[in-house]
Amino acid sequence: MNTKNCKEELIEITTTLIRENKGDVDKVTIRDIANKSGVSVGLINYHFGNKDNLITECVQRIVGNVVYSFQPILDIDPNSSKFEQAKARVTQTAKQVFDFLFTHPSISKVSILGDFNNYSEDSNSNYCLKAIMYQVKDAIVDIKDRERFAFSLASLMQAAFLRSLTDTHFLGLDFSKEKDRNKYIEDLINQLMKE
Repeated sequence: MNTKNCKEELIEITTTLIRENKGDVDKVTIRDIANKSGVSVGLINYHFGNKDNLITECVQRIVGNVVYSFQPILDIDPNSSKFEQAKARVTQTAKQVFDFLFTHPSISKVSILGDFNNYSEDSNSNYCLKAIMYQVKDAIVDIKDRERFAFSLASLMQAAFLRSLTDTHFLGLDFSKEKDRNKYIEDLINQLMKE
């Protein structure tokens, strides 16, 4: 098997193991990967450096597929102003994204930290920024203002998620509860987005 095929097969096998463990990457061991693929641990390390790099590659692909196929469920009042429609779109979308982070914490953490550590134009985080910018294009006309808004919203959502893993009540909200996650998003967008 050539190097490219071996790497892709290891990614496929590891991705399957991640899915079998419902996204809990801590349950996927390098021995499991080696046994399922029929290759040595040394070969896995040769191709990826270590298990964490392989897991990150797989998670980025998993989350990337979710991000690229994400179709928000929107309930927008067609009689409201363009600004209110844009605000409702971005609020509803942000709630769904924030819920995803908390319902898939293990892979979400790996994906966010992977984007931080290995910046690229086509990262999952950048794709989210572009989606947010698209959601508010009717309400925030200036491109720089739109970029700042998208960056602020995405960064604050990621920071709140990452902080919640260790500091659960700093904001007086319990992010394990959907109503508290929704309140955070609503308050955040109300602060960031003014007519």
